[in-house]
Amino acid sequence: MSVLSRPSAHTEALVLRAWPCGETSVIASLLSREQGYVKVLAKAARRPRSRLRALVEPGRLVDVEFSLDPRRELQYLRGGSVLLDPLQEQATLERSAFLQSALELVDRCRPLHGGDSDQGTVELFAVCEDFLRVLSSPSCSQPVILFFAFEWELLARHGMAPEVGHCTCCGLPAADLVEGARWFSASEGGLVCEPCNRGGVSGARPLSGEALAWLQGAAAGGLRVDTEVPYERPLRRELGALLHRFLGYHLPGYRLPAALDLLRTDDGSKERRR
Repeated sequence: MSVLSRPSAHTEALVLRAWPCGETSVIASLLSREQGYVKVLAKAARRPRSRLRALVEPGRLVDVEFSLDPRRELQYLRGGSVLLDPLQEQATLERSAFLQSALELVDRCRPLHGGDSDQGTVELFAVCEDFLRVLSSPSCSQPVILFFAFEWELLARHGMAPEVGHCTCCGLPAADLVEGARWFSASEGGLVCEPCNRGGVSGARPLSGEALAWLQGAAAGGLRVDTEVPYERPLRRELGALLHRFLGYHLPGYRLPAALDLLRTDDGSKERRR
């Protein structure tokens, strides 16, 4: 019998996904602060009294210990504790849908860097942690706005955030563009002025002054947006459509998160956020 200790990692992590394995176990996909993306096997975690059960619930921020064997695709989850459950106090349908959507985006759209443990993943974990803490705050009355800011930050982590300070074609400052002369183009990378749009820009959409102001605020403050302001539905729909098209054009692996289909309008029809 070897007397050498088995290598392990002890780190904070966000649970992205979890699915059954065998009769009682669970496989979970984690984004960890120090080890990047990791898949762990939580043996017997589906048993009611398992100490691992609480550590594999998607959306939770956890402090975990797991094996660290480079020869294995799956590491063994050994234990840990729950640091934050963003739905513990306010588990509304809206919060749940935006939380699940954020998890799906993080799981599918990983930073384009050399490895899971590089600076890009470290920054992404910090963004996810901020998102969870703001979402769990009682003052967050507009989860949809927080989700838009999260999408912006996801683009920024890939070095693809839209340019909203000036026209991407001619460089005309945004402050010089009047209402009706502002456009937003995913193919051009952001803001486009009226003359440049008439010159043949592909797929540009009108950009309101309110949407431009929000985008510029996101560029300056990231997730530090005011989620208490009662943004009207037309603005929410405009922002959602612009970000969706931009993400789809620039981010490999992106697709509209399935959890957003859970959100419905009062009359029972699906709310087309995008």
